[in-house]
Amino acid sequence: MVQAQTPRRRRKDITPADPATLVCDISLVIPTRNEEDNLPSLVAKLAEVLKGASYEIILVDDSDDATAQVAPQLAAIHGLTLSVIHREEGQRSGGLSTAVLVGVAAAHGEYVCIMDADLQHPPELIRSMIDAAGGVDADIVVASRYVEGGSDAGLSNRARKMISLASKHLVKTAFRGRLRTVSDPLSGFFLARRSLLNETALSPIGFKILLDILVRSNWRVAAEVPLKFERRAAGSSKASLKQGRDFLSHVSQLLWESRTGAIKTKAAPAAAMKAPVTQV
Repeated sequence: MVQAQTPRRRRKDITPADPATLVCDISLVIPTRNEEDNLPSLVAKLAEVLKGASYEIILVDDSDDATAQVAPQLAAIHGLTLSVIHREEGQRSGGLSTAVLVGVAAAHGEYVCIMDADLQHPPELIRSMIDAAGGVDADIVVASRYVEGGSDAGLSNRARKMISLASKHLVKTAFRGRLRTVSDPLSGFFLARRSLLNETALSPIGFKILLDILVRSNWRVAAEVPLKFERRAAGSSKASLKQGRDFLSHVSQLLWESRTGAIKTKAAPAAAMKAPVTQV
């Protein structure tokens, strides 16, 4: 585990969430798009990992398959506490990034853990992330491919690995004051204090929401645990040229805002993010 602190300037202490608003220790927010085939393995693994834990699982579903119907059925079989927020086609503007924000707005845990449903993010790592957060009182814990014990072997080919590394070096250069001690600022598997997320005006473009959190929020202490990035279990990758364009647009926007002092930490009201919820 690698501990990191924000460089340059000391920020104010993060105000803990009101205990009265906490109903569990951790909220798992899992955005899904056509992951029906991966759900049986994912839910079974989560049931094993979360035994005895204080948790909730929130699936924010943008699927056109039966993901929204299958997930509650599997959760009931395994005795899991799981909610599904299904967004119809007209509600999916912003894709994965807005799906994550919807899930965060619905969460009740002290920490919120963001992960994918395709099993490239091994659920077994959740316990290590929770332990890391408690061990150093971290605001953010990143599952990193680039610390000792981590691996990016799950990327499908050499070209994707090169693009991933180039993207990492780009943002670490552009935001070196904020990211100097974070090895994997583009990881999609991380947890953060819910109070930190709620007090930050996040405005992600595309799917690299961790970058938005690291640049915009008042985090003080981060920890990293090694991630062996797995191959997708089923279905097809969501990577596309549009995602690449969105990433560059996101970096440009963050860079402009950070240099002009336009970044704000007070979060906008989340009421507009509400969508129908199916509760198990």
